Amino acid sequence: MDWMLPAALRIIAAVALTYFGLGLFNITWPMRVRAIAALAIGAAMLGAGGWPLVRPEDPEAAITLVNCPMTISAALLCLLLAFGAGFAAYFAAWPAGKIFAPYAAPTGMAVWAMHSGSMHQLLMYHHDLPQRQALYSALRWEGLFWLLVCAAGYLGVLAASKLAGAKIVILGTYNSQKPKGAGLWGNAALALAAAVAIGWVAIGVLVQDIHHPDPQLGSVVGQPGNRQIAFGVFAAFCLAGYLVKYGLKIGYLPVAAASAALTFAATTQLLSGDTLAHLAGAWPAAYFTHAVNAITPLQMTAFAWLGAVTGYWMAVKFHHQQWQQH
Repeated sequence: MDWMLPAALRIIAAVALTYFGLGLFNITWPMRVRAIAALAIGAAMLGAGGWPLVRPEDPEAAITLVNCPMTISAALLCLLLAFGAGFAAYFAAWPAGKIFAPYAAPTGMAVWAMHSGSMHQLLMYHHDLPQRQALYSALRWEGLFWLLVCAAGYLGVLAASKLAGAKIVILGTYNSQKPKGAGLWGNAALALAAAVAIGWVAIGVLVQDIHHPDPQLGSVVGQPGNRQIAFGVFAAFCLAGYLVKYGLKIGYLPVAAASAALTFAATTQLLSGDTLAHLAGAWPAAYFTHAVNAITPLQMTAFAWLGAVTGYWMAVKFHHQQWQQH
């Protein structure tokens, strides 16, 4: 029972931070309550309900498919919980379900991510070069599964919207000059590429730990903490979501998808050449060439999706004055 008081304090702090943080954007208190309701449903249904599906045997271990190999039935249940969280959050946040319900599933995943061990701890069990190569080869594809969980939550939002008879724009545009057809897909591809680039640079700046010079790599960075990762990834993809909405007139789905693409690209780069061999031979497991490589796919996807949605709605509110219309 010793865990109940710290957990309760974290919940109270999260609710207060969300409530007063939304107030900084002149959002009315009923809208803030709806937002908290959507987040709470995601945390309860997927975060708590799905915890047994992802919990590693070692409580200090990182939550990855490497540590927690899922059966097909467990994976389907995880997707079903995410769908249910998005569906229920839409009605809990009514009539602002379109705005807040997409936060539900990634909020549940963020609960997992904050209780996950670090990449450093994972590498301690894969310390030599062949083991690290095998580990990173598996991890670079893992972001697709966590992205699928978020997508299942979003499908729940779409299903609830359809049931309620409301119109929902999947990719989100804000004026009559919205791209269509090939232009829409071209903008989506450009948005994904831009989000990967922004994420790489911004995470390198915002997700910081101790740096050491290295004669071959220039420098290496130590393992950041979970809170630092949460802040840095959220802020990086919030910026990406904002710029993509403002510049390309497109929504947050390509930006959210860029989380898996960023993990894949960064890991592929790490596996190429002799970078990983040098790290394995010259540095402890807690050091990385770039902060992106110190972030597990679950952490990247959960906080990136939350940031992408937030950046999108910030652009809508501050530049296009459609918050009330949505």
